[in-house]
Amino acid sequence: MRGRLAAIVLVALAAIALVAVSDGNEPVPASRAKLPVRAIFDRDASPTGFDDQAALGFTTFDSGPWPEELDALAARRLHGFIWLGGYSNERCEFRESDAWVRERVTAIAGHPAVAAYLIDDEPLAKECPTAPAQVKARAELVKSLDPGPPTFVVLYRVDELWRFAGTVDILAVDSYPCSIRNGCDFTKIDEAIAEVERLGVRYWAVIQAHGDDWYRVPTAEELHQQFLRWRASRMQGYFVFAWHWPDEEPSLWLANHPELQAQLAVENALPLHLEPPEDGS
Repeated sequence: MRGRLAAIVLVALAAIALVAVSDGNEPVPASRAKLPVRAIFDRDASPTGFDDQAALGFTTFDSGPWPEELDALAARRLHGFIWLGGYSNERCEFRESDAWVRERVTAIAGHPAVAAYLIDDEPLAKECPTAPAQVKARAELVKSLDPGPPTFVVLYRVDELWRFAGTVDILAVDSYPCSIRNGCDFTKIDEAIAEVERLGVRYWAVIQAHGDDWYRVPTAEELHQQFLRWRASRMQGYFVFAWHWPDEEPSLWLANHPELQAQLAVENALPLHLEPPEDGS
């Protein structure tokens, strides 16, 4: 599998060296600025847990608050986004205590491989009305211990984005367009972009590269279309979900879809914005 992946990536990168295609028609120089955040959820099966993903051009990896994990990334000039246990929408509280967070963040504060702290993945304000305030308090705790890296939260309900605006440094939005029942509806991405733009917050995109009992695995072209939508926005980076999800369905994993991996190698070599936003950001 790894030999086949290497061959695919070499072909993709050879094509990128000649020209990077933005929309299937207009070429853009391959020498444009590198993406600030190119991240992926889950680790791979290589000895380091990120070799295969790094070969595709990812630079930021799913990590715990463990110095040894970050040391391995720093040795390769790579980075990790740090998971601190997250929030329970069933109990409406964080899974780990403030004391645990203080201990773990203090142990890695200032580490050069820390890219950001993931405060939670999909807290739900409707089910837990106190979640925004709790997320804000947890983010403030993390910033008091390690003020440099940004804090962020992943959200999928567009109508709840406003509830979390200002609670963290960055909102990461996972408006997945491709479902089994409805096919691919890319206007979902447009709606999410319109809302975060209205809110005036910093934001990252979360790209769908998986399937489950509701979502359908996108094709390589559908994956590309997601990137086109987000690159036309003011996103400041992106995450891809996910290398091996769901656990019990390997046929749906990005890890087992070399055609999507090849497309991601192409996308990771492109600039963050194919055309700079009007304000130059």
